[in-house]
Amino acid sequence: MHSTKNSPDDSIKKLSVLIHQDGLSFYTYDATGILNSLHREFKQRANPIEILQSIEDCFKEEDFLNYAFAKATLFYHHNIFTSVPALLYKQDHAVDYLKYNARILETDVLSVDKDLGNLDIHTVYIAYANINNYFFDRYGSYEYFHYSSRILELRNKEVPALQPQVYLDIKKSHFYLTIFKNGKLVAQNLFPHDAIEDILYYTMFTTHHNDLDPETMKMILCTEQQEEKLFDLLYTYVRYVSYIEDYPNYLEQILCV
Repeated sequence: MHSTKNSPDDSIKKLSVLIHQDGLSFYTYDATGILNSLHREFKQRANPIEILQSIEDCFKEEDFLNYAFAKATLFYHHNIFTSVPALLYKQDHAVDYLKYNARILETDVLSVDKDLGNLDIHTVYIAYANINNYFFDRYGSYEYFHYSSRILELRNKEVPALQPQVYLDIKKSHFYLTIFKNGKLVAQNLFPHDAIEDILYYTMFTTHHNDLDPETMKMILCTEQQEEKLFDLLYTYVRYVSYIEDYPNYLEQILCV
């Protein structure tokens, strides 16, 4: 078991770790919101062994991570996932939902996030066994989810809108595209992007495929930095485009579970 330090505030501090192949993000938080954060980028896409090594290095180097947190939560933030309607989901066939998305290894842990609000959707994804084992060894009790599941849970709390809703959760090298129509989830996926034109292409292709009208659908951009060029490009093709009003609060709702 890894050693941790104690402090008078440990009982209310919690830890969330965002894990993806481009880097890591650590957040400590309490009832008031996020207290500290650490972001570590990889020079190239990392495999699970390299990701774990970087996690271990962060815990060794950063004092604020070495406390007996009241709760630890992992968020897997990669494209090896899919959303499956609850009525169609069969546990015995869970691997079949992913076999066309990626090559499944014997060491991969097939995981399912269920009960995502009232959406009747399950998220099937891969969790990394070595990383799960490390956090079990370190904390004993912990939780893990796929980042896309938290997006759905958050959106499920909103009042259904008459207009189709298109949400873009934009990160440095990829973005989540989530579409609601008549209050129901119709699409969710993760796409790479190197330029703003990539975001436009994947968004317009997916919305067209799902019969959304650019004149009536409402597009909400969830991103830390508001980029004028991206907004102008999307607004050229979509009538209703806006940035989320309070991104820090949005991020807290995603990560502070």
